[in-house]
Amino acid sequence: MRQAASLIALAEVAEESAGGGELDELKSRLVALRLTENPPGIDEAEEAVVALQHVLGGTPRLATAAWLDEVGAAAKKLEEALGDTGISPFAEAMKYASRAVEDFAIDVEANYKDVGRV
Repeated sequence: MRQAASLIALAEVAEESAGGGELDELKSRLVALRLTENPPGIDEAEEAVVALQHVLGGTPRLATAAWLDEVGAAAKKLEEALGDTGISPFAEAMKYASRAVEDFAIDVEANYKDVGRV
């Protein structure tokens, strides 16, 4: 139960954090940038946004460790395409959320056990 709750919470954080959480807006800004300035690497950045959107997919989705790995890889590829070679904002968001995820899992586990006693 605890592992399932953790995966669900991590999936929510991943979806909200990947690519800054506003992929449609980012994609629009990249298209505008391509049309006005067409800097080197803009095609790769646009492709990386589309790839990340594809991995995130629609709802409902199954929260699995494999899916989280796919999101992480696609987010990293996007960050690199945008020129971010330092600390990954996505990885930092996931680390930052770890305590909240753990608290959520503990709460779910405790309440699940209480419901079973009723």
